[in-house]
Amino acid sequence: MPLSPEFWSVELDVPVDLVPAAEEMLGEAGIAVSSYEVPRAGLAMSPDWRVQVLFDAPPDEQDWRARMTAVAAGLDIPATIRFTHLPAKDWVRHTNTLNAPIRAGRFFLYGAHDAGQVPPGALGILLDAGLAFGTGRAPSTYGCLQAIDDLCRVTAPHRMLDMGTGSGVLAMAAAKAGSRAGARAVLAADIDPVAVDVTRNNVRLNGLSARIGALTASRPDDPRLLRAGPYDLVVANILAEPLCRMATGLSRLVAAGGHLVLSGLLAREERLIVARYRTTGLSLARRIPREGWHTLVFKRRK
Repeated sequence: MPLSPEFWSVELDVPVDLVPAAEEMLGEAGIAVSSYEVPRAGLAMSPDWRVQVLFDAPPDEQDWRARMTAVAAGLDIPATIRFTHLPAKDWVRHTNTLNAPIRAGRFFLYGAHDAGQVPPGALGILLDAGLAFGTGRAPSTYGCLQAIDDLCRVTAPHRMLDMGTGSGVLAMAAAKAGSRAGARAVLAADIDPVAVDVTRNNVRLNGLSARIGALTASRPDDPRLLRAGPYDLVVANILAEPLCRMATGLSRLVAAGGHLVLSGLLAREERLIVARYRTTGLSLARRIPREGWHTLVFKRRK
């Protein structure tokens, strides 16, 4: 296979909530403007995301350093700037290597290029994250998958809600957690309509359209979510701040004896979340630590 052309990039570290503003400030610079998540090391306080401007020729470093510094000043963040050369390579093979299958509990997440590799006894989930969050590689997503697997081994939920579904991976995991024991009625909700479209496509690819519904919703008190509840299992893999805001609403959706799985939390944020959710009548049953991130499993008394 012929190699692709070489590229150059200029990157700026940006907190996740400021990514849209940074992309808008950069407009149609270079040949493309994109962003991607940066894995954290331990409890480092580094930004979550990196905004990248791509070029097909070397950019003027002095000019672009000044431009990125101005963007950082406008966002009131440090100007952490990187210049990168991307040599010519077989990008299809490289991308497939980066997107190698993932095993989390019984779940085996794979892309179309890895079809046919699902190990015996594993629950295969064909996943195309597209423009939505949720490839299964994030420690928070992995923790949720492990929690769902463990809970479903004990008592399979009849109804499940995936709040902030992203690619739909957690909703599909709950539906697939044993062909007979998996959740029979699953609702996947996200504030982003693009994510909802991605979820619906993934649900269709996995033959789960009869068991999973997807809708655009930004709040746990959305009437459609309330009508479909209460749920034996609610999962929300978001971030600490919105999880605190939604504590009352999310807790009300959990049925008696049901579980609430929260993730997207740094280890240092656990105390805040536990204290907030205890006031809603839930108790912490388990924590799943992974690479500085914690997944918390709460339970409501019967």
